[in-house]
This record gives sequence, C-alpha cells and structure tokens, in this order.
Amino acid sequence: MTVLRRALAVLPIGALAIAAAAAPAGAATVRTDACVRYVTGQPTMTIIGTGFNANGFVSLSTITKVKPTPAVFSSSAALANGGFLKRTTPPPFSSINRTLETFALVASDTTNPAAAILATTPFQVVRFGLTTSPTPRRPTSRVKYTARGFATGRPVYIHFRFRGVTRRTVRLGVAKGPCGIVSRRMRALPTAALYGTWTSYTNQSRTSVRKLPYWKDSFTIFRRFG
Repeated sequence: MTVLRRALAVLPIGALAIAAAAAPAGAATVRTDACVRYVTGQPTMTIIGTGFNANGFVSLSTITKVKPTPAVFSSSAALANGGFLKRTTPPPFSSINRTLETFALVASDTTNPAAAILATTPFQVVRFGLTTSPTPRRPTSRVKYTARGFATGRPVYIHFRFRGVTRRTVRLGVAKGPCGIVSRRMRALPTAALYGTWTSYTNQSRTSVRKLPYWKDSFTIFRRFG
C-alpha cells in the first residue's frame, strides 16, 4: 500500500471536499454532475479531469460514509494535455435498498510515483424511477408515490393505463433539488379499479406516456385481496 492510498483510506468525505476546494490554482481537477442518475447498466456519469500527467493513467475511485476505503469503479487515460473525459456507469450503491447516496469522487494518477496527482469532488447518485410506500394492498390504499432522477424544476406525471388506454394522468408535483425528487400521497390507483393488468408510465410530459426518460411499472388488480 502506497503512502497515497494510506492517506485516502482515513480521509473522510468532508475532508476530501475541503481539500478539493482548497486546491491551488493550476492543480489537477475532476468534475461531474452534482447528482448522477443511476439506471442499471447505462453509462449515465460523465467525468472531466484536467491537470494530470500527460498520457498518464487515471484511476477513478469513490468513498462513502459506509465504505471509507477508496473503491475503484472506473479509469481513464489522460491526453497529451493532461486532461480526460470519461463516460461511465455510476458507482454502485452501498446497499441495494438505497435510492440516494453521497459519494466523494477520487481521481488519482500514479504514472509518476515521485509526483502522484490527486483530485477529488463530492457528488450524489440517485436511483432513477418511482417507488410506493407502503406497498399497496388494494386500489384504495393511501400510499406515498416518490419519483426520483427527473429534471429539476419541471413537473412529473404518472400515466395509469389499462388495455392500452390512459385512464388517468396524475401530476405528482415539481421535481426539486439536484436529484430531481418529488413525492405525493394519494390512492394507489387514483381512478376506477378495472380488474386485470395495469401499466403506469412516469415521465415529465402531461400528454405523451412514452416521452423519454420514463419509468414503466406493471401491476394487477384482482377481484379479491388478502
């Protein structure tokens, strides 16, 4: 283990953020979106670096409060000017139950051991989609719908469809914060309960159910409930 890695292993997220902010002019920098949308298997994270070793190799790691030891999730080759642009899948959540998590991104270049280069920046990852809490037992159950990962400042809609026809479109509210989150408590099925398989599309269009990006769910309404 090198001195560089030992130092990172004990450095908390807050300290990394402060160190990045206090970096002298001309030092290496690494940037990404304040909040990255996590969609399984899709490269939704763009990372931009400057000031690294020319034609060097940059290792990309993350640190969280749950996992304070740097975990490598990607890498990139630097260009002749010491910069790089990498599009990759975001780091995994520390738990499959998490929908939002704060990370510190660590970009390290040890091409020249005598002049190892390090840059850091904080960011969040949000699990794109729609969740209900609690899990509804019947169409009239009151549940909390939460949409995450949508464009901030714009309304989010759920389109409830049965047999290919939109039976009701509900406005959840306006997505807020860097991760585009909005919640609303309402009936699990806010329209007439027709028996059979329903499909819901969640997006930011009031009229188009398949306008990208959208989240699709299917559920079945039975005549009897347990």
